[in-house]
Amino acid sequence: MGPPLLILALGFASVVVSLPLLSADGIAPHVVGYLIGALLPIVVVGLVRRIDLDRRRNHRYQAKAMLAPALVALLVAAMVMAGLHIWPIATELAT
Repeated sequence: MGPPLLILALGFASVVVSLPLLSADGIAPHVVGYLIGALLPIVVVGLVRRIDLDRRRNHRYQAKAMLAPALVALLVAAMVMAGLHIWPIATELAT
């Protein structure tokens, strides 16, 4: 038993899925990209931390050294995607 790596992988997958939406025109694709590529990964980080803390109580838990750096990388990717999707939304609303 270890950290929930599959859930963490789904967080990275959501960032990748939102990449093609960067080239779309209009507000709607960027809102969807923001939800998928920024908010969902942040929720995934919280979920992974919660599940991991619950699993650490088990004596058979096996820690993974790369979990913390992977969570940081996912948060950074989510923040970058948030900025890249929010900028076109703000530009469209400002005009």
